[in-house]
Amino acid sequence: MKEITPSITGRATIGALFFVVGVFLIVFGLFPARLHSAMPASGTLNSGGPAVNWVGTAAGGGSLDESTCVEGVNCDTFTLTLSGTPTNWSGLKARIVISCADPSGLSDYDVYVHKGDNTGPVVGTSAHGGTPPEVVDLDPSDPTIATGQFSVHVVYFSAFAGFQYSGSASAVSASAGSALAPSAPPDRGPKVGFQNFEAPGTLVQVTDSSQGPTVHTVEYTAHDAGEPSIGVNWNSPNSASGVTNFQSDLQTLFIKFDDSCPANGQSATWYNSPAITSQFVDSDPIGFTDRQTGRVFAGELTLTSPSCKVSFTDTDGLDQLGQPSYAGWSPSSGPLGSGIDHETIGGGPYHAPAPPHGSYPNAVYYCSQDLVTAFCLRSDDGGATYGPPVPTYTSQCGGLHGHVKVAPDGTVYLPNNSCGGTGAVVVSEDNGLTWNIRPVQNATSQTRANANLQDPAVGIDSNGRVYFAISSSTVAGSPTGGSSAIVATSTDRGATWQNIYDVGAVYGLKNIAFPAAVAADAGRAAVAFYGSTISGDESANSFNGIWHLYVASTFDGGLHWTTTDVTPKDPIQRGCIWMHGGADICRNLLDFFDMTVDKQGRVQVGYVDGCTDGACVQAALTAKGNAYTARGVIARQSSGRRLLANFDPHNPLHARSAPGMPLVTVRRVNSVVHLAWSEADTGNANISSYRIMRGIASGAETLLTSVSGNQTTYDDVTATDPTKTYYYKVLAVNSVGTSCGNNEVAAPYLGDTCNGLIVQKTPPGHPEQQLQGLAPASLAIDWVAVAEPPGTNNLMFKMKVTSLVSVPPSSRWRVVWNSYAAQAYDPAAEQFYVGMRTDQNGAVTFDYGTIATQVVGLVIGVPTETSIGPLPESSFNADGTITLIVPTSAIGSPVAGDLLGAINGRTFTADTPETQNLERSTLLVDHTFVKGQRDNGDPAATYTVVGNVSCGP
Repeated sequence: MKEITPSITGRATIGALFFVVGVFLIVFGLFPARLHSAMPASGTLNSGGPAVNWVGTAAGGGSLDESTCVEGVNCDTFTLTLSGTPTNWSGLKARIVISCADPSGLSDYDVYVHKGDNTGPVVGTSAHGGTPPEVVDLDPSDPTIATGQFSVHVVYFSAFAGFQYSGSASAVSASAGSALAPSAPPDRGPKVGFQNFEAPGTLVQVTDSSQGPTVHTVEYTAHDAGEPSIGVNWNSPNSASGVTNFQSDLQTLFIKFDDSCPANGQSATWYNSPAITSQFVDSDPIGFTDRQTGRVFAGELTLTSPSCKVSFTDTDGLDQLGQPSYAGWSPSSGPLGSGIDHETIGGGPYHAPAPPHGSYPNAVYYCSQDLVTAFCLRSDDGGATYGPPVPTYTSQCGGLHGHVKVAPDGTVYLPNNSCGGTGAVVVSEDNGLTWNIRPVQNATSQTRANANLQDPAVGIDSNGRVYFAISSSTVAGSPTGGSSAIVATSTDRGATWQNIYDVGAVYGLKNIAFPAAVAADAGRAAVAFYGSTISGDESANSFNGIWHLYVASTFDGGLHWTTTDVTPKDPIQRGCIWMHGGADICRNLLDFFDMTVDKQGRVQVGYVDGCTDGACVQAALTAKGNAYTARGVIARQSSGRRLLANFDPHNPLHARSAPGMPLVTVRRVNSVVHLAWSEADTGNANISSYRIMRGIASGAETLLTSVSGNQTTYDDVTATDPTKTYYYKVLAVNSVGTSCGNNEVAAPYLGDTCNGLIVQKTPPGHPEQQLQGLAPASLAIDWVAVAEPPGTNNLMFKMKVTSLVSVPPSSRWRVVWNSYAAQAYDPAAEQFYVGMRTDQNGAVTFDYGTIATQVVGLVIGVPTETSIGPLPESSFNADGTITLIVPTSAIGSPVAGDLLGAINGRTFTADTPETQNLERSTLLVDHTFVKGQRDNGDPAATYTVVGNVSCGP
């Protein structure tokens, strides 16, 4: 998705701006004077339906409330009549929904409902900040409401006619949404354990890049992994449990797991085989694996053009010689007709009666949305060609749809965040020819659309039971009250719903992001989501929550659930998760993740880690900042009952096992190596100890020490030789056994915090400069470092280029990092820079400033610098070292423990008056692995502020 919505804190400012614009247009008579009614102007709602629909007609502008609006200009009125008497409405109420299809999310409408006309008493209002829908319920059993005429007065708080609102009124159950979902009844069996496998820090040669300055470059494996899709080829001959595929950006990765704890240290091996249709400047990647046939699909939109390119492979991306290549893929015939956003691919059996189709046994569906209307296309030849687009819904639903899924009987489900303010499934029982909207609610509980625009998810078990998961707003129509991890089940294709529960309440979760779902055997399913214990608007830049990944599992059809913290003591994000499209530094995770099940019933979650490596993971809970990474990780089930009962452990309700492999992080600062680890699988037995292994060569670790099973950190103060890289493993021990030791981390010496701690370094074998034609030595970056000179209140940044014996004119050298403190200078800015510049005559100056990234065409960020002031203590040396010193008070006053994230170097040359303040990627001569706002490097370029302390003797 790519919608852009202002934060609630900016709502009054934006509304005031639109109000001024509206007044200007009124004064100059640019609107017709008598336009004051919606279209149609009135309608009658009967208790038995159907729904009443209308659209706005005012010209637009802005108004702070009813008292300041002008009919026909920035507000209009729809007259609604509730027919009959209150008795006719027994057990029902009227629900009024105002929604809007603005893809930018900037349009904001408020609604006031009066008894009678606009002079009558207000009987309902909804005036939330941000994107609609606004929802008002009218209860005819209330004597002050009853039935009769009502005036639905819609105020254009900040909206123009180009994106008119859609209004609807419908009869719903009087008890709908009357109570929040209760906490899920706990499953009494053993916990489900997981191991986390990070994408390796290895460089992949790629011929196409979605961000880089040339088509010849290298990228780290799955280190720009926002919006990943995951699936498992159950038919692959290459692995007993099936080969996993992980789709993100332009990479299609295939992973084979080895549960024997191999001596080579690789319990998971990854290779990249990009689809032939995954090309430069593509967007919104999506993947799907038909686990029955083993066919893997990879799709890419091209920016915002209404077309999609899809390829498929039956060989795990391998050619006839067993090598990953384009030859292992087959493209679909021509671009698919599609919407411009939020695509999804799914497939499964045909619904009876099946239409004529080719030899491929299953139907394949491609769905996407075009602003509000969503379309689905069906392929009857395994994805080679697709039929025409069929609308699944138009104005009945807003928000976003999730991943399309197909049940064993061929019923197709497309989950939606908001249909009339409620989560819903859009269902086809005739192979995608027609679709029906089915809200997820029952007599006591209702799912609530998340105002922060998130996908819901569905999974379907072998008996056709549907499992629905949604990040449900705690307060209807508003993000400020937080959200809950709500699940529900249906046995009649979504007509009715049972077991509506909160599966995050057991951990006290107050905010939920990006639910995913999967099911297999009858009664067995799992859902995954990010969760935080902090309430409030999770997308607000001021949000200070800590996020973990959770998986909830049921083994009795949703009656009981067991929830696991899959990343204990290892945040996957610090601070906000931006969910409104566009460019924001906390949008590093993008908009969803995915989960699947392997051939032996293990749950696998393909997710994005935004807080990777030692600096971010080991920071205090109170630390400000984040790593802003987008690293791909697979959480793979390692203990407990599985989604395929035949692969349950022996005596499954009481099974115990050796612990899972801890995920270890390391940071070497000054003379200390800091270790920390996350254990997500105790084997359902207490961890008695952790064994810490150390060596000075990879794979040669020996026992350094053992610590208590309650301890998950260790500081090694004996690793003091700056000429050596130290290697570590951490092994967990319980009464059953010892975990596999294939979790090695390296701790090279990278300097100190007084003179410079290297956070970005050009890796060996990096070919990008040579493939660009040998970047000049003066602009080729070797490394970037950060320091805090003792006895000062300054930060010191260093950039080392190959040589500055010759300094080119009209050039820039920049060190950039992410920080919301930049908004103190420019509300649109979210990054600081410090740097050196030469003018057309070669004269050198140093300055610092902010960078604001605007959006063109909803997709492409255009970073623009604004200088704040000079850096008089800065300098450069002919050996290529540029030293940039800035007072901490000038950049938000970070304190000890805070994080500077996504630190990176960029160089530019041949500046012109038009380009001298732009940082567009196509202008880069060289850069480290942060090309926009996400850190795609390895390790993450994050610095922990220490407070200008001495580095010791």
